[in-house]
Amino acid sequence: MTAAATLPSNASPVMLSVAADASPGLLSRLMGTLARLDIVPLHVYARRRADLPGEDMLEVDIQLPDTASAYSERVAALFRGVVGVHQVAGSI
Repeated sequence: MTAAATLPSNASPVMLSVAADASPGLLSRLMGTLARLDIVPLHVYARRRADLPGEDMLEVDIQLPDTASAYSERVAALFRGVVGVHQVAGSI
């Protein structure tokens, strides 16, 4: 079943922001989570932040299509379970 199968009529795009350790496999783990749910993001923006000594973080903003808005809470919960993720916030 795809996200479009249960799309509410007032659905709108959802933005999720992920703060995580800057590790080589992090982006692929996040995208793999979306792929398992058959979701293609509208927009992905990642930036590495090393502002403070000893802190090497990756900030990732992912915009989900309106067809995935019904799954946004589930996606956020799955992202929280990804190794290296510290925080997930968004316009859910």
